[in-house]
Amino acid sequence: MLNETQIHRLAAAAHALRPGWPEKSLVTFLERHHANGAVRDVAIALVWVALDEKTVTPKRMNEAGPWWSATGAGDSPSPLHFDRCPEPGHASFPANNCSACRAEQLENDQPVPTTARPEQAEINRAGAELARSQIRRQREALGEDQPEQENER
Repeated sequence: MLNETQIHRLAAAAHALRPGWPEKSLVTFLERHHANGAVRDVAIALVWVALDEKTVTPKRMNEAGPWWSATGAGDSPSPLHFDRCPEPGHASFPANNCSACRAEQLENDQPVPTTARPEQAEINRAGAELARSQIRRQREALGEDQPEQENER
């Protein structure tokens, strides 16, 4: 992706090669049509088109032409090549380490029940009972009716 500085530098270079192409127009053209390209690819294509005597305007860059082949765009394999995950919808992940497959496995895992140590279980039970008794006292103080059935554990 081109940043503003790169766009202006490429426009200046193309203007130097083709003085009839206004630099400001080149900036606008690059921003509108090639801002998402790789700087190297856009630079090669722009210079190729600017130096080709058959070119009338830089808009020729928008066509499929030998300038895009010269960039090497689309060549493979790249150093980052890896086998893709064969699962539907996972093609952007490597086959040997698919994070989408792992997320699905985690989603399907059952939660592991945790068992508190006996000392902690007693502390928890006592704390719950204390909370229940405080709630009962508050209700009595406010004159609220007690629930018909309390959930005792």
